[in-house]
Amino acid sequence: MTTELLSLHRISKSFDGASALMDVNLTINEGEIHCIVGENGAGKSTLMKIVAGVLHPDNGIIKFKGESVRFKNPKEASDLGVSIVFQEPMFFPFLSVLENIYFGDELLGKFNEIRWKQMADIAKNALLNMGLHEDILKKPMSSLSIGTQQLVLIARAIHKKSKLLILDEPTSILSNAESDILFRQIETLSKNGLAVLYISHRMDDILGIGQRISVLRDGKLVNEFSREEANRDNLVVAMSGRILSSIEYNKNSYVKSEIPLIEVKNLTNFGSFENISFSLSAGEILGIYGLVGSGRSEVARAIIGEDDISSGVVLFEGIEIKLKNCAEAMKLGITYSPEDRRRQALFPNRNLRENITAGLFQKIKNKLGIINSNIEEKIVNKQIADLNIKTESQATLILNLSGGNQQKAMLSRGILHQPKVLILDEPTRGIDVGTKVEIHNLINNLAKQNIGIIMISSDLPEILALSDRILIMREGKLVGEMNGKTSSEIEILHLALGSEQENNKESDVNIKGDNR
Repeated sequence: MTTELLSLHRISKSFDGASALMDVNLTINEGEIHCIVGENGAGKSTLMKIVAGVLHPDNGIIKFKGESVRFKNPKEASDLGVSIVFQEPMFFPFLSVLENIYFGDELLGKFNEIRWKQMADIAKNALLNMGLHEDILKKPMSSLSIGTQQLVLIARAIHKKSKLLILDEPTSILSNAESDILFRQIETLSKNGLAVLYISHRMDDILGIGQRISVLRDGKLVNEFSREEANRDNLVVAMSGRILSSIEYNKNSYVKSEIPLIEVKNLTNFGSFENISFSLSAGEILGIYGLVGSGRSEVARAIIGEDDISSGVVLFEGIEIKLKNCAEAMKLGITYSPEDRRRQALFPNRNLRENITAGLFQKIKNKLGIINSNIEEKIVNKQIADLNIKTESQATLILNLSGGNQQKAMLSRGILHQPKVLILDEPTRGIDVGTKVEIHNLINNLAKQNIGIIMISSDLPEILALSDRILIMREGKLVGEMNGKTSSEIEILHLALGSEQENNKESDVNIKGDNR
């Protein structure tokens, strides 16, 4: 017997005249793991925000436990038992992990004093269930890596003992070990009656845990599959309306430079990474793989001057450089595309045009030093066409675009700087199958133009498909280099996870708030 927890009837939503959802009907049962899939812009996140009270539908009825509801805000939804963890982590950066977990739900004593110790004891268990160490409870959220932040937010949502838990791309920034812990938690909670709405582009996740799978396309619910009916092919066809063949990329045969574009020698930032050495040639795609805490992103940020260097040197075209920030790096010809596009790259309250041309004043000004709107519009139109950015117009607010189109806008800006070196940190995080293929093709084409590319990714198939060489990092150290044409996932994972003895220790995923 199944008991209906949530039902949506003919839910519709538009933004600036553009339909995001059209007459969507959906039911979720108690204890069910219900997955939602669709390409970027299909309406998945909009639907989840409506369920969680973040957005209000233009039309339609929402019933929760048989009663019609209309949440005015997320607090009302939360009070009724609906929790959501967004794809882009949302929290109070300067408050501690403990304060973020209990914000608005603090435990109070007789005299309204906050019972910190009791809260810490309960929160400690919530963190341990997600493979996180209690040591991070006192740390500010801003000091944690984006992956650890995400795990804390999932722990917070589970800790609230909700009836419905919504997870939007929860594993896009997690390691395989962390994802496994999450899946075990979801299955345990499901058996205890918690319903889970799970959004992801990762087919292995969907097919592994989904009991029912609903497919959205262009704002409409187009299909629904049981676990037994679903497979990779019929999901992709339903999502895209077309058959996407598995693509084998022809790697560009770069010529190893006598003088590398970038050469890193014994680079160290104590507490993050140490003795990192490698080189990058023109036209080469250099992949960097490692689990959360391996120091991958810190190395990239140190190269562009955004993180400290304790010792070691960085050479650019044979000359030592000491950059102070990413602006100096861009002037030199090094562009960095960060993993957290929303907080580190995009201007959320600006439109698409302004986000693409940010920092490009010299290219779009006229003789009087004023922005030439005609030049700017022409440049942006070309980028929209070249990168197939789906938008109503250049004036569309960047936040109203799907995650994949936001990512394309960020990449577009980097390309317009005409870099010699392009550092891409998680370039396809949270992006659907079709858009991922487009970005992979873009990366390959840039390499063919003799741009040197450093690509940091948690997606092993992506690393293997695109990289000429692959560097593997573990716990701040470079533990291996492999040929991208001949290496396998198993070989790379062995290096990333360490020896069997170390791996047994790491199976606890004892994260202490280290950044990547």
